[in-house]
Amino acid sequence: MSNTTKNVRPVAGAAEPLDAIDERLLAALVADARISNKQLAELVGIAPSTALMRTRALSERGIIEGFEAKLSLAAVGRSVQALIAVRLRAHDREQIDRFTARVPKLPAVLSTFHTSGSVDYLLHIAVATTEDLRDWVLDNLATDPVVGHTETTLVFDHIQGNHGPLPD
Repeated sequence: MSNTTKNVRPVAGAAEPLDAIDERLLAALVADARISNKQLAELVGIAPSTALMRTRALSERGIIEGFEAKLSLAAVGRSVQALIAVRLRAHDREQIDRFTARVPKLPAVLSTFHTSGSVDYLLHIAVATTEDLRDWVLDNLATDPVVGHTETTLVFDHIQGNHGPLPD
């Protein structure tokens, strides 16, 4: 298949481009990752064995990175969310490696973004109370000699965007 074939979309870093069936499989899985293989096959219009084979191939190619359960943070006692901008004191490899080895693994951290611009990292965390948020920042960032500055922003509502559907 060439990249110029109609209904075939090249994927950066992928050896093979996505075809229309791959795209329909991905869209269905993004909409409902718990869909059964039989339902997936029916929705896409292919045999169940083909759906299974193609889904496995998409995983092996690294296009599907995994499946996960999405929890209600409030239901598990972590209703206070915050975005914390972090600037490191220095930008040497040792300090960057130390920070990225420790902070993303802390239980409150939902996501860690290594960014450009005026901040080095943006952390998305969830804790039970605003007091826990204050203590978390003090215990994990303010006392860390690698961290030069933090700025905390409370999240009032996290409105989910798309979870990976392909562009039109």
